[in-house]
Amino acid sequence: MRDNSQTALTTDALLERAREIARLAAEQALAIEQQRRLPDALMQALKDSGLLRVLQPAYWGGYERDLRAFLRVATEIAKGDTSTGWVYCILGIHNFWISYVEPELQEELWGEDASVLMADSFAPTGATQEVSGGYRLNGQWSFLSGLWCSDWVAVGARVSPQPDAPPEWTMMFVPKTDYRLNDQWHVAGLQGTDSNTVVVENAFVPHHRVYWLERAERTGTSPGQQLHPNALYQLPFIPTLGVALVPVAIGSVRSAIAHFEEWTRARIPVYGPSETPLPGTASAYIALAEAATTADALEGLMWQCTDELVSEYGQAGRVPTAQERAKYYAWRSYIVRQATHAVDRLFELSGGRSLYLQHPVQRIWRDLHAVGQHIALHYEAGLEAYGRTLVGLPSGSPL
Repeated sequence: MRDNSQTALTTDALLERAREIARLAAEQALAIEQQRRLPDALMQALKDSGLLRVLQPAYWGGYERDLRAFLRVATEIAKGDTSTGWVYCILGIHNFWISYVEPELQEELWGEDASVLMADSFAPTGATQEVSGGYRLNGQWSFLSGLWCSDWVAVGARVSPQPDAPPEWTMMFVPKTDYRLNDQWHVAGLQGTDSNTVVVENAFVPHHRVYWLERAERTGTSPGQQLHPNALYQLPFIPTLGVALVPVAIGSVRSAIAHFEEWTRARIPVYGPSETPLPGTASAYIALAEAATTADALEGLMWQCTDELVSEYGQAGRVPTAQERAKYYAWRSYIVRQATHAVDRLFELSGGRSLYLQHPVQRIWRDLHAVGQHIALHYEAGLEAYGRTLVGLPSGSPL
């Protein structure tokens, strides 16, 4: 067990560090896209800031702060650059979810270096074969954000816990030596996240590197909780990981609003003094007010979701009902969709120069549409799942 005096840091101090990371990210936005990942200096600054350890257990030298603090930090970082915000959310929440796995695996990951990071893909598409002491794993998984700076990956596979038992959704941890990169990350949005593809060929995965995700969601208990009594580490796994992605949308829409407001104030008529300051001036003002109001409402819904998770499920064995899970899925999907719609409108009214790739509103526009493609934030899937439960049907979704 490690001591960490940083647990005494105030939230204001964490937010100040987050704003500095956001400033650096905004300055390097073009390089982030061109390199398809965060530049080394920016990634090092993020590591040095300690912000990736906000939710990491104090047992491993982390800050062990509350979920609200993490979401506030993430929102600030996303204001600087959406890809940077996404990488922070993914890697930061992974330092939360490692607390759920077998203590032996936690020791293997963090025993020598508690700053080790991991990427993941939850798609349970891996092929497994049970062998003495564990499993042989084969497969290919895509969309592992932050892959370039990770030393481990966790990937999905269905495994039968006993002979003749139905297979269950698991996550299998694989070190960097046991997978290879299949570089496919050439995309329209979130370019800087390196959400790339890995291939695993006949890798041995011992039993302690398997996290029985489906079982944990069903029972509300995980083996790693014996190390970490904090109520934070009793929260339902998938809803908590899901809400951790929402600040990317909140921070990004607020950034687009700030850029649009600045442009509206500064724009000079091109065709003479008789030209209105902005084509459809009233529409621009209305869109600005609508976007600001939407952002406030969406942030409020994010906090409602967060506060419900913390107050209702921060105790051992307490699990959301199927309808509650579907509701949280719908809420976070709704937040991302409405944030994207707000940015759509600002982009429409930002003039011809917003077509340039270096224009911040255009970049946010592309990035937010990419955010909404994530399965845990997908509007149609989330709303359908919740709607089905409202009329007494199964949600049809594991999320």
